[in-house]
Amino acid sequence: MKETITAEMEEIRNLIVATVARRNLLKQEMEKWYAGAANQRFEQTNELITVDATLSELDSHYKRLWDYHNTKG
Repeated sequence: MKETITAEMEEIRNLIVATVARRNLLKQEMEKWYAGAANQRFEQTNELITVDATLSELDSHYKRLWDYHNTKG
């Protein structure tokens, strides 16, 4: 079976890549933050939570589209 990837799915893939890159950057910043100021809360915790939630939604949406276009019913 040939995999179908729509323009929307390709766009979601690109958003996932960008979101993962942002998440990785925030996690690196968090590691540095706690290495230097372990007794304070990471300033960008809320952004990291939002990025994680966005990534989850993008993954779920991509899977729904993939299933729709690539599962024989």
